[in-house]
Amino acid sequence: MLRTSFALITCICLLAISTVVWPKGQTVKIVIEGDELSVPIEITDPDILNQFSIWNGPGVGGRDLNVAPDLIAYKEQGGSVGRFIDWPKGIVADRPSKLQRLEVTFHVGVPREPGADRQFVVAYEIDSKNELGYIFLPRWKNDLISHGVEGNWFYAHERWNELIAPMVAKHSAHPSVSAERGRLKCKVGEGSLRADGTIEFVLLDDYGNKMSRWRYEASMEQYQSVKEHIGDAEPGEEIEISCWPPRS
Repeated sequence: MLRTSFALITCICLLAISTVVWPKGQTVKIVIEGDELSVPIEITDPDILNQFSIWNGPGVGGRDLNVAPDLIAYKEQGGSVGRFIDWPKGIVADRPSKLQRLEVTFHVGVPREPGADRQFVVAYEIDSKNELGYIFLPRWKNDLISHGVEGNWFYAHERWNELIAPMVAKHSAHPSVSAERGRLKCKVGEGSLRADGTIEFVLLDDYGNKMSRWRYEASMEQYQSVKEHIGDAEPGEEIEISCWPPRS
């Protein structure tokens, strides 16, 4: 009897632990930099910030796979579900070339640490002709969430395009005026391509400190996609590895 009761209590405790929803920080600021922007765009308006959250999509817990727990009430009131990526449409197989590319940084508040924030960064490309947008989830960079589908392009959510694309258009200048100023700065590490084709690099944190070391050999499953990501490189050449894939 005692053994049975203990087993039941243990089961209940484990169930309780497995269903805990850890506190998730809210977006406190969104900063957009990149192609053709004369100055970075900083979004601090709560009416806009509250419509988007990084806490949704594959790998994020909650009663709804695509909706963070702190946005469920907002959804029930008829608002956006918080997505800036249109997850149901899946990975983008092909997209137009030479699109305007932006670097979007979500500054996410840290629960119980007023004033502190962590960053989640994505690339955003705008296809003005077709009124579409595309978002790239970088490999190796964002440690707040692992969606399991990093290294791919996705369709931007319709609501994101509706609010953000006009802001970008308003602050855009001629490319020749702001090409250097708008250069995308995000990088994940530094490395080299060896004579046998092996790719080696060291991840760097936001302060330039060395973190984990990565090695990709030609026989590995992910090798080709990593090779495409780093772009053209000569054996022995030192490589600065961007968060973003080469331009198409």
